[in-house]
Amino acid sequence: MTDTSFQRPQTSPEFWQKSPRVRVPVRQIVHRVRQGHYPTRTVKFAYKTATAPIDGTSLLARKTWKWIRADDYAGTDDLKFREQVRTRRRRTAWWTGAGYLASAVTSTGLYGGTAAALAVGAVVGVGTAVEVRKRIVDRPVPLKFPGLGKSATPAENTVIRAAIDAKLGRAEGMKLAGPVLTEGAGWSTVLQLPPGQLARRCLGMEGEFASALGVGENQVVFQLVDAHAGRLAIFVAKADPFLKLYPSPLIGRTEPMDFWAGIPAGINGRGHEERLRIVDASLLVAGEPRAGKSAAVNGIIAAAGLAVTPKIHLWDGKGAGDHRPWRRIAHTAEKRNSAGLLAHLKRMQAQMERVFDLLDDAGGSTKLTPELCRRFGVDIELTIVDETRYYVTSPHGEEIVALMVDIASRGPAAGILLILATQRMTTDAIPGPLKGVCSLRWGMRCPDTTASNAVMGQGAAGAGYNCSEIPRSHRGVGILDADGSDPVKLRSYFLDDPDLVEVAEVAYMLRAAAGTLPERVNHPLADDPVEVILSAFGEADRLHTVDLVEALGDGWTPARVAEALKPYGVSPGDVKIDGRNRNGYRRGDLMAAVNGS
Repeated sequence: MTDTSFQRPQTSPEFWQKSPRVRVPVRQIVHRVRQGHYPTRTVKFAYKTATAPIDGTSLLARKTWKWIRADDYAGTDDLKFREQVRTRRRRTAWWTGAGYLASAVTSTGLYGGTAAALAVGAVVGVGTAVEVRKRIVDRPVPLKFPGLGKSATPAENTVIRAAIDAKLGRAEGMKLAGPVLTEGAGWSTVLQLPPGQLARRCLGMEGEFASALGVGENQVVFQLVDAHAGRLAIFVAKADPFLKLYPSPLIGRTEPMDFWAGIPAGINGRGHEERLRIVDASLLVAGEPRAGKSAAVNGIIAAAGLAVTPKIHLWDGKGAGDHRPWRRIAHTAEKRNSAGLLAHLKRMQAQMERVFDLLDDAGGSTKLTPELCRRFGVDIELTIVDETRYYVTSPHGEEIVALMVDIASRGPAAGILLILATQRMTTDAIPGPLKGVCSLRWGMRCPDTTASNAVMGQGAAGAGYNCSEIPRSHRGVGILDADGSDPVKLRSYFLDDPDLVEVAEVAYMLRAAAGTLPERVNHPLADDPVEVILSAFGEADRLHTVDLVEALGDGWTPARVAEALKPYGVSPGDVKIDGRNRNGYRRGDLMAAVNGS
């Protein structure tokens, strides 16, 4: 029977006695010589080396002559100005040449022919350098040196080729309007698009340009040039700037800050700090869960807390205690209480009208300023509504939305500021009239383009500002549309839980020293402790004792709650909420105590 299985041929023993290191290179060299590779390359290299001084010197002479003739001003209509430039350059060239020639003749007379040779060699050397640079720039493949990777500053033709490959514009007329400069953690330049093409159309094409250049999409930053509609400022970072955590500059601060000058929001793609001035407009912060929305809002609250004077009002519609560190300095801190928010907004509206009357009577400025705050004895009223959807879809939602629209549109001029945060980008979470009056937008990652446009505005994604393109790995990265400037992508400053506690403690001490700590009882509260506790319930039917104490705020403990309710015959008992059976209270028992009294 024949064996059909594969049999590996045995290598001859004589093979291992021969040295392949001697045979293989010789055969390769002979093969290359037969094909003419080495002789051809040697001849070409020798020819280019020999002609470089001649070509370079002639090129230098031609460029000098064009410069003297002012060919770079050939397109000007002012012929008199061009002739003045020519005259000035002719004089410069004459005196420079005459001086060089005189020094060369003098050196030759003193030192002989060596000086003359050096004088001629200097000119030829400059020409050779010009020619070598030209040949390097014109190479089909850019010249690369060992040790320099993608982070190196590229040649101008490399940038232009990438812009053409990315289809930023037509190849004809595409050029750079400025040199490629090393800048901080990357490099920058200004791209001149072909005539008739708008640079604004390139926004949103950072990914295509990054692919053509061979870098990451988040490393490329496009910005418009205000003075020229056809120029695009380009910055390319050496590494993704949004993968790095940036600790908040508020950490470790022990001095009050100026809230009117803007707050530090985060770091943009160029590595520069972005500041957010919220005293002029209302702000909408939105993004999907775990995208960094809470960190952005906490940064704003931290800045307001360190500013000492602004009054902070926290309305938590999520109820998870994201703003727990700030309750000691907040004038209002309530969870899931739509009736309470409605009453608060009515008070803010009344305060707004009062400030407007003061401004009208005083004459002059129609907007509140720090000087007028001191003069009138008023402060900024900062209202933060976290998870807006809970409140606008509540039974009081229609009235709440109407008040928010009025405050968001007119309130900033009177120091009544509104910050809305939500993780739902639907119309029920952000009603159209309310979104329209929030001129400041801060969008974190969104699930899709529709949601991104719901936050940033209709058509924002098509203009290059699409929050759905932010990677999930980039928590805290968002697009900030600040009033008066183009939207910018940035990563918000990082504040972890220990940092929040530290900054809140400093804010508490600064406010205690300034005498601006809030009263311990929020409005509206009655003297009756049952009313106080009932208000802390918000809209909940039952609460565990630990959650009730947290909602009541500083100074309340389980023992104090039990002692306050004991005269009314209300005592804690087992309360089952979401499958957990713990000690707590029921709203019905409190309502019965109130009605019975």
